[in-house]
Amino acid sequence: MQQPTFAIISAVYGVARYLPEFFASLEAQTYPHELLRVLLVDDGSVDGSGELCREWASRTSLDVEVIRQENAGQAAARNRGISHLRDEDWVTFTDPDDFLDENFFSEIAQYLADEPDAHLIAGHHTDFWEDNPDLGDRHALRFRFAHGNRTVDLERFPRNFHMHIASSCLRVPILRDSGLLFDVRVRPVFEDAHLLAKYLLVAERPTIAFLDTALYHYRRRGDGSSTMQSAKADPRRYTDVIEHGTLDLLLHAQRVKGSIPDWVQYEVIYDLAWIYRAEDALHGAYQGLSQEVCDRFHELVGRCLSLLDPMNIEAYPDVKRTTAQREAMVHGYCSESWRWDAVVVDGVDEDRGLVKLVYHYTGEKPHEEISVGGLQIAPRHSKTRDFVYLRRPLVHERILWVSLRGTLSVRLDGIQVPLTSAWPAGAANTLRPAQIGRMHPRAARGRANVVDLTAARRTARRSTGRSQSTRRMERLAASQPFATVFQDAWVLMDRSNNAHDNAEHLFRYLRAKRRDINAWFVVKRNSPDWKRLRAEGYKRLIAHGSLLWKLLCLNATHMISSHVDEYVVNPFPRRGGWRWKYVFLQHGVTQADLSRWLNSKKIDMLVTASRDEYAAIAGDGSNYAFTTHETVLTGFPRHDRLISLARSDSNRGHGRHILLMPTWRAYFAGSSRGRTGERELNPEFYGSRFVTEWVGLASSARLRALCDHEGLDVVFMPHPNLEPYLDGLDLPAHVRVATYAQADVQEMIASAALLITDYSSVAFDAAIARRPLAYFQFDREEFLGGGHIGRPGYFDYHTLGYGPVVGNVGEVVNFAESIAINEFAVPDEYAKRTKRAFGNQDTKSCVRVTRAIESLGRSLPKKQLRTPIPTPRALPIAYDVQVDSEMTSTAQVD
Repeated sequence: MQQPTFAIISAVYGVARYLPEFFASLEAQTYPHELLRVLLVDDGSVDGSGELCREWASRTSLDVEVIRQENAGQAAARNRGISHLRDEDWVTFTDPDDFLDENFFSEIAQYLADEPDAHLIAGHHTDFWEDNPDLGDRHALRFRFAHGNRTVDLERFPRNFHMHIASSCLRVPILRDSGLLFDVRVRPVFEDAHLLAKYLLVAERPTIAFLDTALYHYRRRGDGSSTMQSAKADPRRYTDVIEHGTLDLLLHAQRVKGSIPDWVQYEVIYDLAWIYRAEDALHGAYQGLSQEVCDRFHELVGRCLSLLDPMNIEAYPDVKRTTAQREAMVHGYCSESWRWDAVVVDGVDEDRGLVKLVYHYTGEKPHEEISVGGLQIAPRHSKTRDFVYLRRPLVHERILWVSLRGTLSVRLDGIQVPLTSAWPAGAANTLRPAQIGRMHPRAARGRANVVDLTAARRTARRSTGRSQSTRRMERLAASQPFATVFQDAWVLMDRSNNAHDNAEHLFRYLRAKRRDINAWFVVKRNSPDWKRLRAEGYKRLIAHGSLLWKLLCLNATHMISSHVDEYVVNPFPRRGGWRWKYVFLQHGVTQADLSRWLNSKKIDMLVTASRDEYAAIAGDGSNYAFTTHETVLTGFPRHDRLISLARSDSNRGHGRHILLMPTWRAYFAGSSRGRTGERELNPEFYGSRFVTEWVGLASSARLRALCDHEGLDVVFMPHPNLEPYLDGLDLPAHVRVATYAQADVQEMIASAALLITDYSSVAFDAAIARRPLAYFQFDREEFLGGGHIGRPGYFDYHTLGYGPVVGNVGEVVNFAESIAINEFAVPDEYAKRTKRAFGNQDTKSCVRVTRAIESLGRSLPKKQLRTPIPTPRALPIAYDVQVDSEMTSTAQVD
């Protein structure tokens, strides 16, 4: 039998650094080179890629043709390559930033010798992680290659659809006869899947040969610059791709087949599911999308989902989805209302005599009737949480905390509904034999003696060492004198390596006013704050990471911290988890939407300081899972001292310095150092615009002249995460650098004539201290558009901020000069905003926080259990990133 010939079409653009490895992988092919033809389409590259292609073509033994065109995109470049095909048997579209195993074509040809009728060949698409080559293949559909080389009929096994054309080989005669080309409108992604699906729809029985031995190495770029990696931020992903790709494919399949095959439906569900998953990820990429783009997305997706079998949407198994993500796709676009068939008992607060009920719905909220002991009552706490996807709430969650004292029943819209402890799980529309066996009681009993016993022995061997160590530690913690010394202890800490935050201020209050509470403060022994607190006479300090720290944690009834990182809430593994009440004091006033991060934490009490912040977290319409049961509006412990300092005689007048306080950016974070909360330095930091702008402001000649005239200093005091980078900053000699470890941040704010920050919550502290401020937001689009850990929240800097939003150095100095005329008084507009948000500030936040913590373990009287706490209404999310023209400019030269 004659060996097949292959054409390799590559669209080349901006990949000069990857081409040598790509070329080498082609030259290394063990398949006869005379049976390979390479078509390199230089799509208007400007990085030298075209020159490299032509140089390689002139010296390689392979048949290479380089085609030059003006930049038109990957689809157009591939189509140009298709037009240059001759009489080859197969064609593939290898991406030039990837590379092939040396036996790629040999393995395909060998398989075709035995299985010549396959409609499509799929090489094994394996992930090559540029930053960590040992990470291995993590593709969600890698199961297709788990059984070795095989041909799969998609009509029988629809989960085996294939979307990656670069690792595929298509029959040239079929491609030519069908007239199929890449749709240039489908970009930046899905053009592969769109063409492949239409190619497979040509066949009466679509078959794919999955070749585990034909390895295609797909590069996951370390800088995230590939088309696939950067597509999330491209508006076309949510409009053009859906309209010309997804929807077009569904309508095409319906036309040519009469109905849409399950494998096409699964392919569409798979692609759309990642959008909903990404919306719930910690770092979102959708913030920069306009309202118009989001509205168009929902219109198009609604049309797509209406063409699919709801059971397929519900049951599709190969993308792990949350309950709400699945429900958004199944019910979020339907015109009729829907709700769960039962109400879930999702938690119990036995100390206060409350039970947590949860259910989901779409459309209008059901009418609720809750009875306890035969009497209809109102919930103590209630909330409607929204699950928002691309700016639209598609699913709602009702959270109710009701009395435990009596037989409980619930009616929704007049119908009594079951109460269950089981969270709804997605339905399955297929079952494998092993799954059926697990579901059938007799089959399960029949296997138990063999499988379960073996597994139990393995588990026992694995866990013996760990459990013995844990048990020894727990026995020591329960022994004298530790059980007595640490009985009912409150553990307070800020970060592991520094203090000076809400936990320290609350600790100081407890030691001064509430010695009846067994309070201890935790920080690393080698930190400056340990030495400082020791020097001030505090003896109840426990070194983080020490044996005493572990014994304290094992005896504690409360963990109280300004941070909620894993090393705080789960300091070390403990059997059965931690039994303490966790109190989150917060580091600063929450202004962005941190719900994706905080919702995953077990927080018994969350402290807030602003009315809008309290409503944003506990109120109806917010994305947070917390209600008025967990959220309290008390003010922050550190604000007591801040207000006192600001009102003191020494800080009256216009202040002593202009304070520059930039905040941290999550995208600067280096690699983590274990479970300590510390990170390595990021070498790319010093070349960033962040450094250019802030150093430019600190070096401003106009700002220095103003300070000289007013008798002020310029002080640079960055976020603690930025402190390790200070030595590398080129700050002028007249700028004084202050760190949180060396300076009293509250004294610095209270004595400031003006504070300049960007997005930091220290702006709230300045407002409370009645100090003027400005928001220096030169990178607004990047920061608020998905670059930082938070997402847009309720806080609109233009309408709610306590100072103007400025975009360049000149505007910062203009504002400073304008308020200097009035002795740096806070302009009336911003003073009114402060009073609306915080009311009349006092110095009793520590008292209120302590009382709230004490209430966590107290049973509520029966009357209070049935008296509802009013639920506030969350302010709408400030989605639109308002960017003035000046905000895109660089720092002005004075």
